[in-house]
Amino acid sequence: MTISSTAGTTTPRDRSGHFRIGVLVLVVLTAAWRWWTTSRWSWFADDWVYLDQTQSMGFLEYVFQGYNSHLMPGQFLLTWVITEADPLDYRWAALLLTFFAVASLVAWAAAFREMFGERVRVLFPLALLALSPLLLMPTVWWASGIQVLPLQLSMGLSVLFLARYLLRGRRRRDMAWLVLSYAMGLFFWEKALLIAIPLVVVGWVLTPGSARERLTSLARTSALLVVVSVAYAVVFFSTRRAGALAVPRTEFSPRSLGDWTGFLNDSAQNVGLPALAGGPFERLTDAWDIYQPVSTTLSVTLTVVFLALTAVALVVRRTSVPAVAGVLSYAAVSWGLVLTSDRYEDTILTAAGTGRYAVDILPVAALGIALLTTRTVLEPAGTALRRPLPRRVEGAGRLVLAGGALAVVAAMVVTNAATWDAARGSSPRSWVDAMVADSRRVGEATLVDVSSPPRVIHPVLFQEYAALSRLLGPLDLPLAYDEPSSRLLVPDEDGHLWEADVVDVAATNLPSADPACGFLVQAGRTTTVPMSIDLYPFGWGVRLDYFAELATQVQVRTDTDVVDLDLAAGLQSVQLKVTGAVTSFEISAPDTGTPVCVTQVLIGGFGPSDRPPWP
Repeated sequence: MTISSTAGTTTPRDRSGHFRIGVLVLVVLTAAWRWWTTSRWSWFADDWVYLDQTQSMGFLEYVFQGYNSHLMPGQFLLTWVITEADPLDYRWAALLLTFFAVASLVAWAAAFREMFGERVRVLFPLALLALSPLLLMPTVWWASGIQVLPLQLSMGLSVLFLARYLLRGRRRRDMAWLVLSYAMGLFFWEKALLIAIPLVVVGWVLTPGSARERLTSLARTSALLVVVSVAYAVVFFSTRRAGALAVPRTEFSPRSLGDWTGFLNDSAQNVGLPALAGGPFERLTDAWDIYQPVSTTLSVTLTVVFLALTAVALVVRRTSVPAVAGVLSYAAVSWGLVLTSDRYEDTILTAAGTGRYAVDILPVAALGIALLTTRTVLEPAGTALRRPLPRRVEGAGRLVLAGGALAVVAAMVVTNAATWDAARGSSPRSWVDAMVADSRRVGEATLVDVSSPPRVIHPVLFQEYAALSRLLGPLDLPLAYDEPSSRLLVPDEDGHLWEADVVDVAATNLPSADPACGFLVQAGRTTTVPMSIDLYPFGWGVRLDYFAELATQVQVRTDTDVVDLDLAAGLQSVQLKVTGAVTSFEISAPDTGTPVCVTQVLIGGFGPSDRPPWP
């Protein structure tokens, strides 16, 4: 079987059976690994903002919102669909993330097959796309994975159809598929505009002729893509809005040359070069994927190896200049978007070590590696090098590259396993699953509207979005929050619901002059309960013990809070929440009320007891 080019050359496929088996193995490994990891994760951080907004926004407003100055209708559409279909069930998210990971790999395999033929050498860059540890944590997190994986898929499809267009007679249908693939990436994330960079590289190397002929071909080929890009840019820049967390609209912020060199150097040293060597090698413990600076020894070693291999490639291979230029240009622009954002100051201590900021560079690097190690279908055997090498030198070079590729693949496998072993303990899944299951089981109940633990959504960073009422909103359950009740419920650190107790008591009532009744609250009167200490404004939990011969109503007043209570008859207790300072504590009864003896008042925080909410 042959591949035809516009120049009329044909290249036999090299070990097609091995190539196909290798791709099949990588596809199976990708599907198994991505499903294994993502299905054991759950909603995290920004995911909860996305879910909450499905309840407060209309469909079109939600899908086309400008989230922190991003335009990402594709991921918001999918979030809306899975929330409507089965709210808070992360299995649907895991299935979609796995699908995009597998589809991306298949698209890139097809693109490399079109460009290089069925050659075993391209299995290494494909393995980098399938198994890089850099992908692990960003792709288990929905808000991150649903950005980077569709972008990677769109980029692979765009490269595939551009190659088909250039190599198969410039058919209109291939151009149509190219435009659609590019538009799909833009539908998911505005960063897909950067797909133009690898497309220029591919267009250059797959167009025979002089530099002028190549530039002319590129101009004609990219005309429709330029129109789409300009139209999209106009829409994007005219619709940017502030984000849900009151983050101001992101603006361009110029940086000094020192800022540029420092940031790019740190990003390459801490993330970029380790990723090409089978890392990054640090064992992360959460999905924020922030890597610490690598050791000096590792940094120097990787830099020397990278520069040496790049220098050899530039000297030896014909396609080395566009390949290296494409990777470096894309990395500079991708990282530069982070650096020149006015939000960079908020993340200056972590931005250069954040893995998800480099994930979209990975497929461009894989393309560059393929171009540096494998001749294209336009290059007859023996013409990929600038000059013939001695047979021994060429053979030694192949052995070195093969050994290095195997070592990198082995490092990726080991690092993936070690990283997941370290990170899975911080997965939000167990807390989310327990919280959802208990909330559904408890029926009508009143919950203390506490915040979730940071491993689910950080209450300091996300504020009100971390409250239980916002997290459980998509379930549409008959739950109340922070309402007075004789049986408030609160989750423990594992997400299971228990009856609440006032714990870490900060203030209690002073002794009453009437030990038999405590503090008598009569109809139409107000009783002041003296407390042991004045309390500052906070979300205080209050437990009020009382005896009432008949059911009645009272009103509790603190400095700024007024809470109406319905009291049952008998010896009972009721719990309530106040949020202001407590320097006075008064209880009033209406004229139609009946006497109540308040025997004890405790003020502190709410915590889980050892009493389950069901028999």
